[in-house]
Amino acid sequence: MSRPTEPQKKQELLEQCLSAAIEAGALDSSINMIANKIGTSGRMLVYHFGSKQELERQLIGLLEIRLRQKLWSFQSVSLVGADCLAEALLEMWSHLTSPDMLGLLKLTMELNQRAIQGDSETQRFVEQESQKWIDSLFNLTNDKTQPTSLFLVRSKC
Repeated sequence: MSRPTEPQKKQELLEQCLSAAIEAGALDSSINMIANKIGTSGRMLVYHFGSKQELERQLIGLLEIRLRQKLWSFQSVSLVGADCLAEALLEMWSHLTSPDMLGLLKLTMELNQRAIQGDSETQRFVEQESQKWIDSLFNLTNDKTQPTSLFLVRSKC
């Protein structure tokens, strides 16, 4: 009979693995490389997660939570004092593309690539996250057409 996993230790390892993935901007490391980056053993990760695939699945789930928290932090962006919607969006873009967000941006681009290549679990994740951003922009603008047509805007504020 195997010893049950410790939920707190598992959560700590998951957080450390996500930090390492964001720092690397990728999930494609071997389980031993991930373990080495966070100062544990591959055996410990397998013990807590069962496989690299399960570790990745849980990392993507935690990433989804982190992205949702970022998204919710933008719910309070105000258009008061802004000359147009583009100013508010540029403020969001400036934050999301800052140097401290580079790893997260790379990681989300890797997930988009996986989705394009046909990974169904990643496709579901990307679709859900995209819809959340569209919904957030709708809440910001109260206009259903703007969130889906933002990339067509060619004029400046």
